[in-house]
Amino acid sequence: MLYKGDLITLSNKKEYIVIDQIKMDGKDYVYLITKDGVSGIAICLVENDILIKVSDAELLQKLIIKFKEKQGK
Repeated sequence: MLYKGDLITLSNKKEYIVIDQIKMDGKDYVYLITKDGVSGIAICLVENDILIKVSDAELLQKLIIKFKEKQGK
């Protein structure tokens, strides 16, 4: 289980901070930003405690919209 503010290292050896997480279509996703805050972001599917980076452009766009909507609340 990941929590907002957790620090994790992905397979690319970069450290990321968990910014938020959502559930969409019965699946859990996390929004990550690099520890330095400028190197990049990642949106990952959480499956059996494994993070799988979302690369499908259409799904990624839907998730970004969902994360932004949640932040606006």
